[in-house]
Amino acid sequence: MKRNWMIYGLVWAMTACGGDDSPSASSPADDAGQTTADTVASDTGPGQVDVPLSAACAEPTTSENDALYTLTVNGMEREYRLTVPQAQAGVPLSVMVAFHGGGGAYEDFPQEEAFRSLGAEQGVIMAYPRGTLVAPNEGEWQLNTSDDMMHDINFINALLDDLSTRYCVDITRLYATGYSLGSMFIYEVACQMNERFAAVASFAGTMPVSPNSCEMVNKLPVMHIHGTADSIIPYSDEWGWKSWSSVGTMMDIPQLLEFWGDQNGCQDVDWTDNSDGRHVVYDGCEGGVRVEHHRLDDQGHLWPETIEDVATTEVIWNFVSEFTR
Repeated sequence: MKRNWMIYGLVWAMTACGGDDSPSASSPADDAGQTTADTVASDTGPGQVDVPLSAACAEPTTSENDALYTLTVNGMEREYRLTVPQAQAGVPLSVMVAFHGGGGAYEDFPQEEAFRSLGAEQGVIMAYPRGTLVAPNEGEWQLNTSDDMMHDINFINALLDDLSTRYCVDITRLYATGYSLGSMFIYEVACQMNERFAAVASFAGTMPVSPNSCEMVNKLPVMHIHGTADSIIPYSDEWGWKSWSSVGTMMDIPQLLEFWGDQNGCQDVDWTDNSDGRHVVYDGCEGGVRVEHHRLDDQGHLWPETIEDVATTEVIWNFVSEFTR
């Protein structure tokens, strides 16, 4: 296997892109069921595992399209949109949480229609939480999470709890994706919630050079997709926010990959050049996980529709769905 952390990219100077304790959520559904001790053998992933079933599994799942829900988490009102596929009683559904980019809370997520179709075909609840700007942050998702700035992590924990009581959710198959600022928040989730999520995959983000904390309770499969011509989040250079001093300098993409390779104890790295750029795979990792990267040559900051002629939604799903928690 080749061991080479340097991947070519673009030099750029950055401009900004667009105290809570434990989560306490109030569900919009008053008749939400409580988790029971019942289990079902899941055959949707590698091997079969016993999946705890909530009381919601006793009834068929009714489809929902772009439904809006509100949670109150530690006195803060938060919103998320939801698309739910129809399913028979007792059939547990996977969950994909998609984090929007800066300024995108009230916009469709990239390729949202394709994600909706994927959800219907594969039995996936698509959740789209809305970030909120909290002073003195520059972005709507909290970066470089600290003990006194846990509001977004608490929100996502409450969201997952809410889904797991109201729907028949396979808690071993919780996934996340993100775009731009949402991709940066993916790495907050990866550091702070790796005991819940089974895998993450995102496009056009990065993370702080010096994260406040990143404890790996469980090793976590990570896929990162990034364009070498990105003029917002540069590929090959560190950068800093205008005035978000608590976040500090952000990693370039080769650093990001090395960080997650190290976090997951990966022993090997190899790559294959292709028509879109390069596919990098960190393997021999602890816990049977993997770190993958799609370097897209000449791709800018806009979400790509395809990668090697495969829809980006499918590339993401094909990766994360290999793994269960």
